[in-house]
Amino acid sequence: MNDYIPVATWIVLISLISALESYQGPSNRLTRYLLAQHQSASPPDGKIVVSHEIELVHIINVDELKQLMEVLVYIDEKWEDKSLKWEPAEFSNVTVTWLPEEALWVPDLIVFNMLEHKELLHSVRSPVKVHFNGSVVFSYPAIYTVMCPIRIAEFPFDSQTCELQIASWGYGEDKVLLRAMHKPFLTHYQKNEEWSLQKVDVVREHYDHEGITVSELRYVIAIVRKPFYYLVSLVLPSYLICALSIAGLFARFSTRHERQERFTLGVTAILSMAVLSLVVTEKVPHSSEDVPLLIVYMHFIVVMVTIATILTSTVMRVHARGFDGEFKSPPLWAQKLLCVRNRKAEFEEDSQGSVILKIHTAAEQWSEVARRMDYLLAAIFIIIISTPTSYLFYMCMTVDYTAAERDLLANRNETLT
Repeated sequence: MNDYIPVATWIVLISLISALESYQGPSNRLTRYLLAQHQSASPPDGKIVVSHEIELVHIINVDELKQLMEVLVYIDEKWEDKSLKWEPAEFSNVTVTWLPEEALWVPDLIVFNMLEHKELLHSVRSPVKVHFNGSVVFSYPAIYTVMCPIRIAEFPFDSQTCELQIASWGYGEDKVLLRAMHKPFLTHYQKNEEWSLQKVDVVREHYDHEGITVSELRYVIAIVRKPFYYLVSLVLPSYLICALSIAGLFARFSTRHERQERFTLGVTAILSMAVLSLVVTEKVPHSSEDVPLLIVYMHFIVVMVTIATILTSTVMRVHARGFDGEFKSPPLWAQKLLCVRNRKAEFEEDSQGSVILKIHTAAEQWSEVARRMDYLLAAIFIIIISTPTSYLFYMCMTVDYTAAERDLLANRNETLT
C-alpha cells in the first residue's frame, strides 16, 4: 500500500497545479504562452509590411525664427508576427490580448527630420494589441518637433509646408516595407489660433542609403497664416502714426518758431515705427534672400515720413521768404500751380459801410503759397501711404483663409484612392 502513496501525491500536486492555472485565468496563461515563444530581439521572418497611420490632432506651435513645427499626433502601426499566433479554443476563446511594448519586437520607425520627440505614454505602460491570427497593432500619441523651412517673403500672408519623414532606422525595404493605411485622419483635430490647415497628405517614397533601399512615408502638412492679428497690431498702428505725423508736419502754425517743431515730430514718428519694425524682425528668420512683406511696408512708411520731414524744410523756407525784407512776391508760375490768386490790393466794406483799400503784402502772399503747399503735400502723402495699407486690409478681408480647413474637417477620414 505504501507504493501507492507517491503516486497519489503526484496526482494531488498535478491537480493543484491545474486548479492554480485555471484560477489564474486564460489571459494570464495566454500571456505566458506568447512570451515563451516570442523573442523581442528577433523580428518576424520574411518581409514585414508595416501599415502606418497618423491622425493629426493639433498644431501646437510654428517657430518661424528657429524654423520648427511642433505637432501632436496619434500613431497606429500594424504588422504581422507569426510567433504571436494562438488558437482561441485553447484559451477560452480569447481572440485579443494586450502585451507590454518592451516585451515585443516593434518596428524601429523614427521621424528623420525631428529635433525633439515626446512620448506621452512613456511614464505608463504602453500596451500593444495582439490578435490571435498574429496581427499586431501598436498605437500611441506623441509630440514631434520637426524642422520646417520657413518662407518669409509674403509674411504675414505666408503659407508653409512642413513634413514628417518616417522610415526605419536600421532595416531596408527588403525587410521592412512601409505602407500608408489612410490619408492622415482629422477626427480629433483642434484648430490653431494663428494657422489654418490647408492640406494633409501622405506620400510613399524610396531612397538609397549606403547601398540599402529604404522605404519612407512623408506626411505633408500645408498651413496658411491668419494675418488679421498682424494687421491690427502692427500695420494699423504704423499707418496711424504715419498719418498723424504727416498731418502734424503740414499743419498750419501761427509762427515760424512753431513750424520748427515739425522736425521733432517727424523724428519721433520715425523712431516709433522703428520700434514696431523690431517686433517683426524678432518674429521671422534672419534671411538675406527674402525680406518679409510687412517689413517692406513698414520701411516704406518710414521713408515716406522721412521725405515728408525733409520737405517740411522747403515749406518753411517758402514761408520765411515773406520776412526776408526784400518784399518780393512769389513767382507767377508758383501761384498758378498752387491756384493762388495774384492780388496786390482789393476793396473791402467794413461793418459801418465804409469802403477801405486792403493791400496784400509780400509776406501774406508767401504765407498763402506755403499754406497751399502744406495742403497739397499732406494730401499727396496721405494718398501714398493709404494705398498700400488699403491693399493689405483688402487682401485680409477678401480672402477666406479658413475655407480649406473647413472643407478638410467636413470631409474627415477620407481613405486613399
